Amino acid sequence: MPKPLDQASLKRLQGTIAYQFQNVTLLKRALTHRSASTNHMERLEFLGDAVLGLVIAEYLHHKFPQYTEGELSRMRAALVRKESLLNIADRWSLDDCLYVGEGERKAGQLKAWSIAANAVEAVIGAAFEDGGWNESRALILRAWHVLFERVNLDSVRDSKSRLQEFTQGEGWGLPEYHVTDHGVGMSPRFSAQCTVNGKLLGEGTGDRKKSSELDAAEKAWKALNES
Repeated sequence: MPKPLDQASLKRLQGTIAYQFQNVTLLKRALTHRSASTNHMERLEFLGDAVLGLVIAEYLHHKFPQYTEGELSRMRAALVRKESLLNIADRWSLDDCLYVGEGERKAGQLKAWSIAANAVEAVIGAAFEDGGWNESRALILRAWHVLFERVNLDSVRDSKSRLQEFTQGEGWGLPEYHVTDHGVGMSPRFSAQCTVNGKLLGEGTGDRKKSSELDAAEKAWKALNES
């Protein structure tokens, strides 16, 4: 049987996100995967996704008055994509709080990290239901403040895109990636090698295939800049 949510985990999480739920049942639902119960996170995830998108849009609209709609849209997409949600999930230590079925964990780790990303949105949705717009907005602004500091027009192009543009401009063709899957339960699960113009320039790791490729591309990009 999956381990049910305990009061200590719920208390710790509320301290981490700096929001105390009036109705803790909402938080429990936000942390419950469909594999563990029929009373699960998905509807709250749907709500949280909408709230998050609006808060991020409002923030960018006021922060960058000089940018066009298209530029703001790319920045918003970068801030709400899975990689950003996983960053928040990691800083919240959300994996320790999730109630999932036995089939969704192996060696104590989640098989699909998308569950943690989805749970971030569900927690936001639960906070909106519990405390309304002002409370959920404040929660998001606190959680995303580090990501806000990093975001700009250059940052919304990921390392693979930057590297590809550069290699094509040099006439070297596309970078090549070789990814190794080390298996469920291994951390990190994936490792990647990035080859440019026949030369190995970057090696990276990640809990997902894409993140390992991005890490390898970033290393290759730095190697090219240094040379």
